[in-house]
Amino acid sequence: MALVLGIVSLLGSVCLVSANIFEYQVDAQPLRPCELQRERAFLKRADYVPQCTEDGSFQTVQCQNDGRSCWCVGADGGEVLGSRQPGRPVACLSFCQLQKQQILLSGYINSTATSYLPQCQDSGDYTPVQCDVRQVQCWCVDAEGMEVYGTRQLGRPRRCPRSCEIRNRRLLHGVGDKSPPQCSAEGEFMPVQCKFVNTTDMMIFDLVHNYNRFPDAFVTFSSFQSRFPEVSGYCYCADSQGRELAETGLELLLDEIYDTIFAGLDLASTFTETTLYRILQRRFLAVQSVISGRFRCPTKCEVERFTATSFGHAYVPSCRRNGDYQAVQCQTEGPCWCADARGKEIHGTRQHGEPPSCAEGQSCVSKRQQALSRLYFGTSGYFSQHDLFSSREDGLASPRVARFATPCPPTIKELFVDSGLLRPMVEGQSQQFSVSESLLKEAIRAIFPSRELARLALQFTTNPKRLQQNLFGGKFLVNVGQFNLSGALGTRGTFNFSQFFQQLGLASFSNGGRLEDLSKPLSVGLGSNTSTETPEASKKDVAMNKPTVGSFGFEINLQENQNALKFLASLLELPEFLLFLQHAVSVPEDVARDLGEVMEIVLSSQTCEQIPERLFVPSCMAEGSYEAVQCFAGECWCVDSWGKELPGSRVRGGQPRCPTDCEKQRARMQSLMDSQPAGSSLFVPACTSEGHFLPVQCFKAECYCVDAEGQAIPGTQSAMGKPKKCPTPCQLQAEQAFLRTVQALLSNSSTLPTLPDTYIPQCRADGWWRRVQCDGPPEQVFQWYQQWEAQNKGQELTPAELLVKIMNYREAASGNFSLFIQSLYEAGEQGVFPVLSQYPSLQDVPLAALEGNWPQPRENVLLEPYLFWQILNGQLSRYPGPYSDFSTPLAHFDLRNCWCVDEAGQKLEGTLTEPSKLPICPGSCEEAKLRVLQFIRETEEIVSASNSSQFPLGESFLVAKGIRLSNEDLGLPPLFPPREAFSEQFLRGGDPAIRLAAQSSECCALQPSHCIPLEEQELHFVSPQ
Repeated sequence: MALVLGIVSLLGSVCLVSANIFEYQVDAQPLRPCELQRERAFLKRADYVPQCTEDGSFQTVQCQNDGRSCWCVGADGGEVLGSRQPGRPVACLSFCQLQKQQILLSGYINSTATSYLPQCQDSGDYTPVQCDVRQVQCWCVDAEGMEVYGTRQLGRPRRCPRSCEIRNRRLLHGVGDKSPPQCSAEGEFMPVQCKFVNTTDMMIFDLVHNYNRFPDAFVTFSSFQSRFPEVSGYCYCADSQGRELAETGLELLLDEIYDTIFAGLDLASTFTETTLYRILQRRFLAVQSVISGRFRCPTKCEVERFTATSFGHAYVPSCRRNGDYQAVQCQTEGPCWCADARGKEIHGTRQHGEPPSCAEGQSCVSKRQQALSRLYFGTSGYFSQHDLFSSREDGLASPRVARFATPCPPTIKELFVDSGLLRPMVEGQSQQFSVSESLLKEAIRAIFPSRELARLALQFTTNPKRLQQNLFGGKFLVNVGQFNLSGALGTRGTFNFSQFFQQLGLASFSNGGRLEDLSKPLSVGLGSNTSTETPEASKKDVAMNKPTVGSFGFEINLQENQNALKFLASLLELPEFLLFLQHAVSVPEDVARDLGEVMEIVLSSQTCEQIPERLFVPSCMAEGSYEAVQCFAGECWCVDSWGKELPGSRVRGGQPRCPTDCEKQRARMQSLMDSQPAGSSLFVPACTSEGHFLPVQCFKAECYCVDAEGQAIPGTQSAMGKPKKCPTPCQLQAEQAFLRTVQALLSNSSTLPTLPDTYIPQCRADGWWRRVQCDGPPEQVFQWYQQWEAQNKGQELTPAELLVKIMNYREAASGNFSLFIQSLYEAGEQGVFPVLSQYPSLQDVPLAALEGNWPQPRENVLLEPYLFWQILNGQLSRYPGPYSDFSTPLAHFDLRNCWCVDEAGQKLEGTLTEPSKLPICPGSCEEAKLRVLQFIRETEEIVSASNSSQFPLGESFLVAKGIRLSNEDLGLPPLFPPREAFSEQFLRGGDPAIRLAAQSSECCALQPSHCIPLEEQELHFVSPQ
């Protein structure tokens, strides 16, 4: 029972409100329902102990302690009826998906209209921005789908606050203690949280008030102590919700921290950016390296692994040395499956017996960085042009793998290995090197979290011996490496040093010994002269060199931790380390996101015998996931969100047909249907043969129209079986073009777009594309402009002047429609809107109208005051009028350029005409001819770009292999034409175009006199038909 109480105390004491976990009264966050139920069940020794995530919410899959029976649960932990089965369920709905299905079913059963339907991401998580079904009001939500207070508005919020920013908002409203959390640039909690505590009354120091009142006091430690002499620092590791992780709190004394050269350089806007916080953070992590063997705080995976082990759960997450989830996860005496970077199971990978084959490190960004590092630093050889561009007649039937001519990265070897930086690290490390290597990467990342800080260190450091002293505010790192904590740590933290060292048999720490005494008994056994060793020293030496369990279940060796810290302290004093920093800050962020990754590249460069398997650079989305199509060696294929190739999708010389969003959603929901209990009903989208969402989607007895993304179009719901007319692709594209144009105009009102820059598709009466399309605004805009000009009392009103006038109205009444109407009457310009002409004065306007209750829009939505006000304030996510507006006949052809399109609305090259001229659109035969001419033109552009000095020949080969390089990738200034456009020209063309361009480039670059005119080469590629 003592063990039970000990574990519960360790895991939960920091979260109990008003709990005295140490002498200071910290801002404790309460336990969440899952954690409370878990503790009660564990104390009762129940057969089922709830399984919680790192942030305290329920895992979607819950199992008995023995793992023989499992079931799905909702957000409140309630069992989903019918989901219980032997072993783990095949799949469980996420909380977002479950809520969505419950709302749909409730509306069907009760025959009630649904005002809100949760929007879920592909991963199952809540979309950060949620809106009502009419897309009128939107708001931000947290990870659990709870609305973030103060974010509800008309239209979509541009940015949502994250968990740490939300906590800061609470503090500004007087909720919580007066010590704001430290937030990352993304708005999340920093892993290390620090605050100050008054040593006189043990209360939290009012950082909010004092930082704003005395900003100069936070520039240096001396100025801080001068104004606040009775204050100590307190730092701890935090989870994703900012809650203090159990037994990680340390009291950091400020007496012996001296001012460094980095202090006072600039006045930081937040405490997180101050030198005070950075030094406290570094000191705290240095102590963490002693007790955990890691220069960082526990990760989400490690926290969940520790709690699962402590509570005896059937599934214990497996973590990598760097804290990430292992690619393969297994349940005790159960199945194994592949997991993504967040630890979520990849559906379809579970199997019994042999573990599945899972790709390690599924992050697209990390794989791209590794590949680019080899590309930039790894090759001094060349690619075989024969291999790259040999024809099919040459027997290229299988993918060819390009390899480096020299396997060792010469640039890295010269700058980092041959500089002598790594020599002191590899000498004498032997078995301890792996520990030092992993800790070194973590330490460099923590000490220099940004390249800017590293540049600052280089700028103000002339003596390498002083670098680590300036970084840690004294000789703290050297002292910690000797386990000398005298004057640095107080005794009122939550980490129990006595208990920790008692595990090693060092009884000196079991009787409440002060931290000032730690170095004395430890120094007897560590680093002492073996020739004069006493039996007591020998005993302690053996104790210190044996594996033991540190914080959060980490198996550590205290002797190895000391060696690693000593090495780190000595490394920071090497002149070669400053040389490393000079080169490291120049490594592009696409290659290494931070200096820790630079160090990882450098360390791996020692094994120069390793030969990269292939030069494949994956293409990634902006948020870091894999692009749907990947290309290499003239072939392209489809991948899933984890980068795994979809079987049967690989093609040569073209783009593969990959699953669309509709098909992905359909497959995912059908798969979930198989694992749901009998009688369950899930919405499964219907797709066309091309993979698009069917315009009409139905669930139960209700049908509704959807847009191209599958989102329901407000006001289109009807009973199943009733005839329904939904917007066409032309109308939906016109709607989005209209909204984009308005948004661009309002976001940058200083630059008036030209007519050719504006294009809103024109549709026929049946909703499909008109054969002739023209640029410029729709006719409704000209009518609206004429109304304003008429109100200007006959004086000419330029578009720029009108835009200024409109923006003034926007500023005067941005949040209130009645103020907008009042401003119009005050300026005498209410006549712009015909509906107001019936009201001579503002007092005559009905109150309902001032609240926005106007009749349905007439012919021109821009002349309806309430709709125009909504457009002006960016509150619309849908076109406010009928889609038939996009079928209004055009005029003003003297101002418009026009062209022809095909049935899908794609522009036909060569049909663009000047203003006042309309094109004659070709028939089907002429269209085929235009495509051939476009191919020839494309190839000529590729050859011309390849021969240009802006785009080296070698880069042309890389692009032809599917490797896209941007100016940012190469660290070059912007060029014209942009590299991205050049790459797209290569990748758009088929395999013949690529080979034609490459051969022409090669010929013209190497043997100009032998160049074959493109017109002659075309005969080999253009079919007579």
